[in-house]
Amino acid sequence: MQAKKITNNGIEVLQIIPSKVEDIWPLVHFMIAEALVYSGRYAEAEDIKQLLLSGDNQLFLVFGSEEGETNKVYGVITTRIFENPNFKELQGLICTGKKMNLWEEKLINTLEQFAKVNECKKVKAYMRPGYKKVMSKYGYKSRHIEFEKELN
Repeated sequence: MQAKKITNNGIEVLQIIPSKVEDIWPLVHFMIAEALVYSGRYAEAEDIKQLLLSGDNQLFLVFGSEEGETNKVYGVITTRIFENPNFKELQGLICTGKKMNLWEEKLINTLEQFAKVNECKKVKAYMRPGYKKVMSKYGYKSRHIEFEKELN
C-alpha cells in the first residue's frame, strides 16, 4: 500500500514582523537553538532574536493544523536581505521543522514572493545536504559546496 500524500491542510507560512517576535519567541526559541547546534553554533539563539527584533533578519513561522492536530508549530525559518553591489538577494539562514512535505511548497512560494516584494534578484539558502532533494524540485541548483574545518 502506497502512502497517501497530503496536499490539502491548514498549514500556513506566516511572516512575523519585528514587533511580534517577542510574542512568538517562546514557540520558536528551542527550534532555533537546536538548528544552531547543527550549524556549528555560529550564534546563540538570543543573538538571532536580536537580529529579528532589529529587522536585520526576518522570521517566518510554519503554523497550522492537520489530521486532528491544531495550533501546531511545524517549522521556523530565518532570512536576511543581503545587498550585493549589483543586486539584493534573500538568504535563507535557518530552516527547521517537522513534516516538511506538508509545507515545503508554501514555504518556497512565500519566500520567493517576499524576495520579489523586497526587490531581490535571487534567493539563496544555506542548508544541510539533505535539503538538496527538496530544493531541486523547485528549481534551485547547488552552485557551491561549503567545506568547514575547526581551528584549535
